[in-house]
Amino acid sequence: MESNTSGSNTFSWPDVDWRELRRLRARFLAFDGEIVADVSRDYWESESAMGSYDFTFAERIGWKWDTVLAELQARGWSPPRGAALDWGCGTGVAGRRVVAAWPDEIGQLRLLDQSASARDFAMRRCREDFPHLDVAPARPGAAPALLIISHVLNELSSAALERLIAAIKSAEAVLWVEPGTFAASRKLITARETLASQFHIIAPCTHAARCGMLAAGNERHWCHHFAKIPGFVHVDPGWSRFATEMEIDVSTLPFSYLVLDRRSWPFASAPELSRVIGGPRLYKGFAKILNCQSDGVRELTLQKRDAPDLFKSLKKAPGSLYRWERDGDKIRGGAQLF
Repeated sequence: MESNTSGSNTFSWPDVDWRELRRLRARFLAFDGEIVADVSRDYWESESAMGSYDFTFAERIGWKWDTVLAELQARGWSPPRGAALDWGCGTGVAGRRVVAAWPDEIGQLRLLDQSASARDFAMRRCREDFPHLDVAPARPGAAPALLIISHVLNELSSAALERLIAAIKSAEAVLWVEPGTFAASRKLITARETLASQFHIIAPCTHAARCGMLAAGNERHWCHHFAKIPGFVHVDPGWSRFATEMEIDVSTLPFSYLVLDRRSWPFASAPELSRVIGGPRLYKGFAKILNCQSDGVRELTLQKRDAPDLFKSLKKAPGSLYRWERDGDKIRGGAQLF
């Protein structure tokens, strides 16, 4: 039987090391779904571990990035030209997704990770996918045009988080994606408030005001969204086995994110737009929506009889970004933008 090289873009399901995936999952997941990590040593113990992770768990992270990047492209945003830095790159999926979205803007990709083996793996994978791209380890203190951050918050000590915030302050733009957990979201909100005076907030917020999640009464909520899952996942026997082995529901994938830019952009603040938090909750004849807009985070109600086509679209293909026609907390109509 032919065997593929771990970490290659020809990696396939027969190459997956299930024992390594179970070890990694057990290492990162603790009670209540909180992610913890002992960062005192390199937990990437083998090429097999990195290749298997990149093909499965990292690919799921890639779907989150695909969702974020597709909206930014649809809305006309693009990163500043120059060097991008993938901070805490792991196997490099975030950097690869960003380069694929904007190959003309990303002239260089620099990789930074506490694990030299993971960084080297990420370089090899990126060079396979983009052979003409300038890919290299990051130089200490270098200020990137674009800072890419993916799934690092729950592994950072206070000191490491301070270093990350300092790196963000040196960048021109920031793309940041985290898990869609309560803890990760709340940490990202804290970072947003710290950085809001220095950057335009591009997404997910439609306004530059204080985060509505911080208002009294919203303590139990968190800012999260759902990635678009590729259709083939639901019929692929490999992903079916992955779901069983890892005890994961592959049909749903929550995430939190933040996009910042020092440059002015026409839609950096669009207070007439609304961001749906999570997804609409559908009942017989009406829907409840946790809505973020310039007037805060609050629950809105849509009666099916008021806008039957809109109600149907919420049921069939709910979006994340809308322009509502509102009467107080009641939605009378609207249009899905993304």
